Amino acid sequence: MASEEIFPMLSDLCFKLKDSVKKSDNFLVKKLADFYVFVYIWCRHVRALSSIPVFFLCRLLPLQNKIVATTFSGRKYGDNPQQIVEKVYEKNKNVKLIWLKDAEFAYKTPDYVKVVPFRSYWRKAYEMATAKIWINSHRLEWHIIKRANQTFIETWHGGLGVKKIEMDNKSVPLTKVTRLAMKKTSQYADVFISNSNHLNNIYRNAFNYKGPIWEIGYPKNDILFSKDKIQISHDRIRKHFSLRNSDNILVYAPTFRDYCGRNGVDKSIYSFDCSKLIASLEEKFSGKWAILIRLHPVIANIAKYIIEKNENVMDATQYPDSQELILGANAFISDYSSMIFDAAMTNIPCFTYAKDYVEYKNSRGLYYNLEDLPFPLATTNEELMNNIKNFDSDSYHSKWDAFKKQMGLVETDSSAEKIADLVNDVIKNGKKVLVNYNFKT
Repeated sequence: MASEEIFPMLSDLCFKLKDSVKKSDNFLVKKLADFYVFVYIWCRHVRALSSIPVFFLCRLLPLQNKIVATTFSGRKYGDNPQQIVEKVYEKNKNVKLIWLKDAEFAYKTPDYVKVVPFRSYWRKAYEMATAKIWINSHRLEWHIIKRANQTFIETWHGGLGVKKIEMDNKSVPLTKVTRLAMKKTSQYADVFISNSNHLNNIYRNAFNYKGPIWEIGYPKNDILFSKDKIQISHDRIRKHFSLRNSDNILVYAPTFRDYCGRNGVDKSIYSFDCSKLIASLEEKFSGKWAILIRLHPVIANIAKYIIEKNENVMDATQYPDSQELILGANAFISDYSSMIFDAAMTNIPCFTYAKDYVEYKNSRGLYYNLEDLPFPLATTNEELMNNIKNFDSDSYHSKWDAFKKQMGLVETDSSAEKIADLVNDVIKNGKKVLVNYNFKT
């Protein structure tokens, strides 16, 4: 049996066991679980620590025309790094592309992208230490060592994010390891990629980042402005999920909860009455509707425990391209995920559904009050149905246009291409001194 099949099975088994342990009131069981977590974390730290000599030894080797990229610690192939590496390869077939992949998650990469296990610390250290370029959509790990003539591009992934991140997030006490990882990310980055003045400020505050920012839009959003991709995405999504071309699609994309990780997964947070929701959509917007649910990569492996079984409700968590899902959608619902802003760029109706709004706001912290966003806010099923019933398109679009201006949103159809040109220039001529860049200027 292939590892692509074994690891998801083991992950599924581990989730069932962990969920049972979290719900157990047995003192001994809880103490054994705490001890296991302690040992597991320290074993990983020791393995990571053992890779540091590899980083230093590889300084004796020349840098290769190679890019090492990953997103969400290898949990998926996608987001901004995917768009950049594919555009780089389109322009330069001689570059070697490495993708760091978490073996627990099943996904495919193009044939020209070589996969290296994310937890294979020595192998990863060699690949990173000999690559001219690193591209990441999350923070670097604490044990990573960068050479002076390497270039690290931090794309992040949140855009006009709702939930507070990094040092702005006060809900989970930061460990020394996490603080070191954040510090390295900020110090090692040669450039951060941004899509707004709002995100620039987050980088400066949450990361304490003082380096160059390229405010040119998010590469993953280029597709949202490509007119020739709209119909292709529409047809592909419906074919993939065995829907008719005439069917309308609502995409529901909630994010994870920090406190769910500590207390088990509360499925009620993500649930609504799907039958009533579909009926409301059909009454308001007409046509037949289906719901595609896409969970955050952090909770992707537990989708089957969260998503309701219904012939008109489908799990789209593992669909390879989240932005293509948006292009295929006719309406969108989220809670605190930045995907809602991406969806709004396509001018479809967007709604916020956050049953735990008060708890989440008080624990994690938000960059906005949800009621101030252009998207009608609901904290109950009844409010959600009512918001759909009373949706006013003109008012919605007016609020969205004002919000974009307020945030200083910058999105184009050529972000990936501009970054790919930078990358190929570095591959050819060596590291450059980068400065702030704004597409508008």
